[in-house]
Amino acid sequence: MTNVYTLKDINNKGHRLGSAYEQELEKKLYTTLSSKAEINDLCEKLLAKNSEYSEREEDIENKISQLNTSSTKVRSQLISERKSHSESQRGLEAKYTAEIQSLKSEIKTLKRKATLAQKASSADKVQILSLETKIRELEGKLEDIDLERTYHDLDVMGGVVEEPAQISSSEIESLRLKLERANEDRNSKEYTIEYMEKGIEATHEITSRKIDSRSSERLKLMEENRSLKDQLALKKNTSSQIISSEGIPLESGGAEAVPLSQEISLAPAIPVVASSLILPMITYSMLALLLIVVIWLVVRKWWNLWGMNKKNDRYFTHEKYINRPDIYYLNT
Repeated sequence: MTNVYTLKDINNKGHRLGSAYEQELEKKLYTTLSSKAEINDLCEKLLAKNSEYSEREEDIENKISQLNTSSTKVRSQLISERKSHSESQRGLEAKYTAEIQSLKSEIKTLKRKATLAQKASSADKVQILSLETKIRELEGKLEDIDLERTYHDLDVMGGVVEEPAQISSSEIESLRLKLERANEDRNSKEYTIEYMEKGIEATHEITSRKIDSRSSERLKLMEENRSLKDQLALKKNTSSQIISSEGIPLESGGAEAVPLSQEISLAPAIPVVASSLILPMITYSMLALLLIVVIWLVVRKWWNLWGMNKKNDRYFTHEKYINRPDIYYLNT
């Protein structure tokens, strides 16, 4: 500590102006003044740095507010996109579930139709067997008539000579017509059964392909949804790592701060699956064609039976010959 001198000490010791003590005092005063100037300069520098730090702090606060706003925006965007993604996923799952249910009901309907067609085909087979027995009976009648035509003598009654050969030929012609009609009915029934079986097989194959395609599309959609979820989680982890590496403080509400350059506009990459209408149209057209063929065959069968009955009324058969009034009178 430096010595402090009073005026009394100076007078007692007899110091005078211009002495060494005075010069030392002036030197100390000069040193003090220069130190004061340095302190003032240092204070000005500190004030300048303080103002600079204040500006930087204000700038950082503005950036923090901007980052908090952007992070809130990104969070709301992520929430809305997840919500829309989940809604679209639920909608697609409901759509595919409804389509699968409709396909299952269509399969049940087709199975019922196939069962009815099989029953109808079995009934047609029974009818074919009956027609075959009828054909055999008609063939036997033709053989009997041929024998009768060979060994039958002329029947002379009351001077009336009838020609059984002519009667037998007309009856043979009618029996041949019946035989041809029976053969045509059998062939048409066999063709109808074969066509119905082919239509049932084609319809079952088309329906199976459609179900397989729907199942593959649903699996593909589930895989895309899973990859999209993984992508969202990866982007979220990347943004959190960027925030932690920059060391930017979070907002008091807990919102994540993401830089403006790191804003990511996410869009759900859900593919628009266009439902194919070609297969149902082919199925319905085949069923309609099958129904038209069946109706045509039934109408043709009725028409042939009606024409055959009408044509048989025009021929002179052996029964008509026997039931004639003059022959009945002669026999009695």
